[in-house]
Amino acid sequence: MIIPNAQLDKARWDERVLAAQPQGFFFLLSWYLDVVAPGWEGYVLGSYEGIYPIVPHQKLGVSYTHMPFLTRSFVPIGFNEQQTAQLSQYLAQRFSYLQLAGVPLEAPVDEHVRLFQALDLNNFSLAQCSENHRRQYKKAAQQGFELETSVNPEGLISLFRTVKGAEFTHLKDADYAMLARLMEEANQRGVLRQFSLWEKGELVGAAAYLEVNEQALYVKGAIMPEAMKIGGMVYLHVEAMKALSASCRRMDFGGSNAKGLGDFNRKFGARDVEYLLLIKNSLAKPLAWLAKRKFG
Repeated sequence: MIIPNAQLDKARWDERVLAAQPQGFFFLLSWYLDVVAPGWEGYVLGSYEGIYPIVPHQKLGVSYTHMPFLTRSFVPIGFNEQQTAQLSQYLAQRFSYLQLAGVPLEAPVDEHVRLFQALDLNNFSLAQCSENHRRQYKKAAQQGFELETSVNPEGLISLFRTVKGAEFTHLKDADYAMLARLMEEANQRGVLRQFSLWEKGELVGAAAYLEVNEQALYVKGAIMPEAMKIGGMVYLHVEAMKALSASCRRMDFGGSNAKGLGDFNRKFGARDVEYLLLIKNSLAKPLAWLAKRKFG
């Protein structure tokens, strides 16, 4: 049964998510979805024994769905093999273009193997990091940075735009506003942790994490080039992970297929986790080409 957003029992939905806690469960929480995908719907089996979020879009008469910004995958909860097949069939019939991870799709589909990194935070210490990361951490520790743990979404986002804006040109004002809303909502719920580096009164680095059910998710971070050169980002992550390890068993680095960022994460002792991004494009030309150009 498809339940519109306004009619969903979101308390029951979140209870189900937190009880199952599948890989990437952060992206399935109702409050997270409300920010990154307003108007999402629930595919619900029985009395919320099975749940899966659907993010419908329509443009030029075409119905489509894709993974929203700040998500990675949507894993069905409580579905058996037959029910998963029915979900896949429903999605294929409803949408002419699908870009999804976490649920199988009917053939023909394009498969893209993607990676994210995860780190066991139990007994985390600097000793498990690579020699280079240990050297970078010690160099930064001697720099005299001031480490602050107050929440400052505006500062982090402003820093990110300054440092990464020219590289991430696909991110628009609406995306940064969404990130700000997500951080504000998480902070109101008491699940946001932010760690910032200051030098001579200037914010030079910041990183934000969610902390839910003994799991941590790295949301976003940025650091000034000068601070990066002397190990500032390594120092920031290590200090954050030392603090988070007191209450969290695992760190999810969010996801990156970029080799450089993946290597950076692995040097903390993180391991690669594979997942499949599936694309099914039933559109006729030239719409098929336009959809592929926009979503991949």
